[in-house]
Amino acid sequence: MNETVLFLVIGAAVILVGLFLWSRMEAKKNDQSKVGLSKESRDEIYQRMTQIRPPMRENNQKDLVSQLKGDEALSESSFDVVDVKDHDVPAASEIQLKPAQNQTPVSNAAAVVTPMVSTAAPKASAKEESPKDTHEATQESLNFDSPAKPAEELKPTEKDKEEPVVAPTAFPKEGLARFKYDEVTETVGMVQSVRPIEGAKMMEMVATLQKLGLALRIYVRRVDNKRWYQPSAVGRYNELAVVLLLANRQGCINEMDASRFVITVQQIGIALEADSDTEATHEIVKRAQKLYNDVLRLDVQLNFVMASKEPLNPNDVAEAARLAGFTQLNPVRYFLGSVRDIALATIFLTHDDFDRRYLTLALDAPLAQPDSNPLRTLFSVANDLCARLNLQLQDSRDRAINTESAQSINHQLKKYYGEMIKANIEPGSPRARVLFTRD
Repeated sequence: MNETVLFLVIGAAVILVGLFLWSRMEAKKNDQSKVGLSKESRDEIYQRMTQIRPPMRENNQKDLVSQLKGDEALSESSFDVVDVKDHDVPAASEIQLKPAQNQTPVSNAAAVVTPMVSTAAPKASAKEESPKDTHEATQESLNFDSPAKPAEELKPTEKDKEEPVVAPTAFPKEGLARFKYDEVTETVGMVQSVRPIEGAKMMEMVATLQKLGLALRIYVRRVDNKRWYQPSAVGRYNELAVVLLLANRQGCINEMDASRFVITVQQIGIALEADSDTEATHEIVKRAQKLYNDVLRLDVQLNFVMASKEPLNPNDVAEAARLAGFTQLNPVRYFLGSVRDIALATIFLTHDDFDRRYLTLALDAPLAQPDSNPLRTLFSVANDLCARLNLQLQDSRDRAINTESAQSINHQLKKYYGEMIKANIEPGSPRARVLFTRD
């Protein structure tokens, strides 16, 4: 009995002491807004924590990739020339320049740019030129009233044979002092290490990048001579550069692609215990979509149809094309020029597979340089083929092309090249070939 009473008394005393301490702590908290037994108020503690928080690092795109200058001056409206008022052209001979019919915008998120071979030589950064100077180069009028030049004049002269077109060479063995990229069509991810990294380890990182399936060019910088090379298991490196193509006529980088690219570069930096830096994901997507819209708007192909009353013999077509200066790609397709000029081809000839009465002569307008008179060359070759095979020259709507039509086409082509220059895409430049090459 005595033990029970003693136990109850002790329990009551403990409860009273606990209530007393709790009441004192609550009173102190209410009076001075202080937490627990600390002598600092809650506001003072929060302020001190805010002051010692490490600063957040902000991604600055200007530290990585130069932005497209004069971006606000570019035209955002779609270019579609459907009428020409400067010439009195009969309704039956009007010609329209429109984007190629086989181009449709990529609407799903899975559309990506076709991967490029990582062993290709780096593309030189496209140099900006004055729009006025380039536009003046297209102002030369065409004299379509004069007789067409014979096809023999299109063949290379002795001087041309002595100075052949230089094909892209392999990556230089001595490396590059500075790798090049196009600030309009590409973005760069960098990984920099303070300690040397073995080539075998670097190749593992390169394999991870190649699994992305994107259009990438990869460079590594050697420690000994500070020059850039293509990835190799031999040597020691301290920098990795990844150049990503944003868009071309086949598609563009979407949000998922950009996220995978940025995350992979960051993970490589962590794996190598190095610093990594990339352009922000939303900026990559924004630039890629704008570039792709310009490509769709400016992807124009000028087609002439040459019709015969009877089906054409493929052997006769091949012989006439050869005499006109074409080189055969396959049984029904030819390009103007020799084998060494295939990388610079702009005019193509196709024999219709379904109806052997028709030949189609096409000019890839973005790939042609305005000062090379591509329209004059197109008409000269068309007239030569028509004379050899007894064909009639007409447009894609079966309307005969006459002098008035030619003047209308010339006028619209000049306007088109002006739109390309406004979009910072020089006609016939390496940048244009990256964006608009079809084959």
